[in-house]
Amino acid sequence: MKRHIFSVLILLTSLTVAYPQTSGENATTVKGENFAEYILKAEEGDASSMRLVGTCYQYGAGVKKDEFEALKWYGKAALQGDSESEYYIGVFYRDGIAVEQSDTEAAYWFRKAGANGNDKAMVNIARMFSEGRGVLQDDKIAAEYYWRAAQRGNPEGMYAYACRLRDGKGVKKNPAKAKEYFLMAAEKNYKDSAQQAAKL
Repeated sequence: MKRHIFSVLILLTSLTVAYPQTSGENATTVKGENFAEYILKAEEGDASSMRLVGTCYQYGAGVKKDEFEALKWYGKAALQGDSESEYYIGVFYRDGIAVEQSDTEAAYWFRKAGANGNDKAMVNIARMFSEGRGVLQDDKIAAEYYWRAAQRGNPEGMYAYACRLRDGKGVKKNPAKAKEYFLMAAEKNYKDSAQQAAKL
C-alpha cells in the first residue's frame, strides 16, 4: 500500500501539463515538480504564480487534483487583473467545473478577460454573442470580437472573422478581405483556411 501511494506521488510530481482551452490557442505548460516553487511565489502575491498553482490543482500536476482549489487560486489571480485567470474562470462557468454552469457568468468573465487583452476570451465571448448564450444575440458584436482576436494573432478569430466577411454576417460582405483573413489563419495551419481562401 505504501509503495502504491509513493508511486502515485511520483506520478503527480512528474506530471507536465499543456492546457489549451480553445482550439487555436498556444498551450501553456506547468510542471508538477515545480509546484512548491509556484505556491511559494503565489503566497508572496505573484499573480502569474497563483494562476500556475490553479492549473496544477485543476489537472493534478504535482498535487492532488482539486478543481475547487483551482478556482480559488484563479480567483486570487483574477483579483490582481490576471487576464488568463479571468479567462479560466469563464471556462469553469461555461463548462460547469466546480461551479454551477452559467452562461451569464461565463460571458461576464470572458468579457472581462477580453477587455484585458485575452484573445481566447475574445473568441469565446464572440461565440456567445453569435449564439445568444448568456448575452443577447448580436452578430455585429460577435464579428467585432472575432476581429479583435484576429488582430491579436488568434487563428480561430481570423478564421471566424473571415467566414463573417465571406457571408456578410455582422459585417459588410467582402470576399477580398475574407480571403486575406483566411490566408492569415492558413499561415497558422488553422482548419481548412487555405482551402477556403482558394475558393475565394
